[in-house]
Amino acid sequence: MGPPLADIKVLDFTHLLPGELTSAILGDLGAKITRVEKLEHGLARLLPPIVKGESLYFWSVHRNEKRIALDLKNEKGIEIVQKFVADADVLIENFRPGVMGRLGLGYGKLHKINPRLLYCSISAYGQNNSYSQRPGHDVNLQAESGVMHVCRTPEGKPLMPGTLLSDFMSAQLAAISIMAAMHERQRSGKGKHLDISMFDSILWTQALAATASLYTREEPMELDPCYRHELANYNVFKCKDGRYIAAAPLEPQFWETFCKRLEREDLLKVFPFGANKKLRETLEKEFESKTMQEWLDIFQNSDCCLSPVNTLAEALKSVPCEERNLVQNLIHPKLGIVPQIRTPLPFDKHQDSDIEANHDIFQSSIELLKELSYSENEINKLIESNVIPKQA
Repeated sequence: MGPPLADIKVLDFTHLLPGELTSAILGDLGAKITRVEKLEHGLARLLPPIVKGESLYFWSVHRNEKRIALDLKNEKGIEIVQKFVADADVLIENFRPGVMGRLGLGYGKLHKINPRLLYCSISAYGQNNSYSQRPGHDVNLQAESGVMHVCRTPEGKPLMPGTLLSDFMSAQLAAISIMAAMHERQRSGKGKHLDISMFDSILWTQALAATASLYTREEPMELDPCYRHELANYNVFKCKDGRYIAAAPLEPQFWETFCKRLEREDLLKVFPFGANKKLRETLEKEFESKTMQEWLDIFQNSDCCLSPVNTLAEALKSVPCEERNLVQNLIHPKLGIVPQIRTPLPFDKHQDSDIEANHDIFQSSIELLKELSYSENEINKLIESNVIPKQA
């Protein structure tokens, strides 16, 4: 039995991370991805780190796909897209709202060609509101959603989380929406336009705090003094060597074990919840007395929710990463083996083997046009007219 989306054909017009990730998720689930690119390299091919002229950023998400480069301002290029659309299940794009329509590739027009088409648009603020035409990247959405406001240094400076939250959240929600729409289409037989907003997606990560804030009309930091890392039994502590330990012994049995391993059973009488500054300072002094590894040895097999603050390299070598087969290899003709984190979904039997990078955009474009029944003569005319790329 093959991967779950092996019979699904996806037409991918994405050029930024939210859309590229959505396509990667569907491709990792077995969908047949046809990626439509510009003739010239887009932003994703230029982002660092650049090794041997290739962007590791780009190749971290571009796998399991065929690629074609087209001039979408040429009628012949649009005709080729329309042929792809006629047989596609899903189209993903993340241009600013209205761009695809101006190219003659809007949902209304393509729906007439293929009424079953699921057309997924990912944009910063959604398709139809007063912010729709505003551009925005992940850092903008982190700022505007309030996420950056509650992530601050001790001095109060807003911090930009190291993870691209709005990009990853919107990609996940887009993939979920597409698969839900495919299920709905089985009943209705009709496609639809899916509108995914990066702002909506990152704001959703604030759902727990938002409910309390909306109800009380107070900011989270005013509403709950524990929100800003005051909670002693849900916190991060600096160790003697400058490394950090994350501790979350929230349940009573965990708190009991935690105190015993610290050899501070006197703290069992202290109520750990609430803004207990004295308790937090006591724990800070305890953890500063030993190195991180010393504490990990003390808490080994303690089963009370205590963890090292790992570097990325340490996380990639961790037991869960290795035993759950989270790293796979992309084989690239210039870069060689490019290890990357696969989409962590429970359909990984077909992902055990290495993946070949589809690097030659010229050859890939030719192969896809032949699949659309274009003749050698027709393909040569498209090359001469600069509708598709020339061989490098």
